[in-house]
Amino acid sequence: MIALEYIDKTREYLDYLERHIKNVEKAWKEIQEKCKDMSFVYDDCKWGMLDHWIENHDISKLSQEEFVPYRVRFRPTQNESPKNVLGQEEDTLKQKIIEENFQKAWNHHIENNDHHWEKWTNESYYFPYSQELHCAHMIVDWLAMSYEFGDSPREYYQKNKTKIKLPDWAIEFIYEIFLRLEK
Repeated sequence: MIALEYIDKTREYLDYLERHIKNVEKAWKEIQEKCKDMSFVYDDCKWGMLDHWIENHDISKLSQEEFVPYRVRFRPTQNESPKNVLGQEEDTLKQKIIEENFQKAWNHHIENNDHHWEKWTNESYYFPYSQELHCAHMIVDWLAMSYEFGDSPREYYQKNKTKIKLPDWAIEFIYEIFLRLEK
């Protein structure tokens, strides 16, 4: 039954989101322990701001703008998939629509989630240390993803650093966190 497949795929995606949010919580605890002498942990004001943002991590993925396009991209039903039974592209128009919808959702996600480098490296913030906190939040996210997919935050960055445009101070900062996570 087609409706049941939609329900199953929605449940699979919700299960993934739940794991990710729990992994973010776990990653934040690990980073707090391993980075306890860094200001984003020991400074009450910085910690409070970052903790609040982490409490609300990726809430936009449940929004109307993001939920279905993400689910269709990552957990499509047979009816939604542009691939045929042999796994080859069958419907390029369907693929184009899926990608366009996902790109709109991704743009919405970045605009509403400051922990993505595409956002915090291109914005000026009221608080002088906000970019540092968003950068730390980004590492929390990368560590959480590593629990799901197996690579470390350093490995993720190394594989993607040609696409990830960080200022020099941020590269030094993330490597300091990488070292602490690897101890």
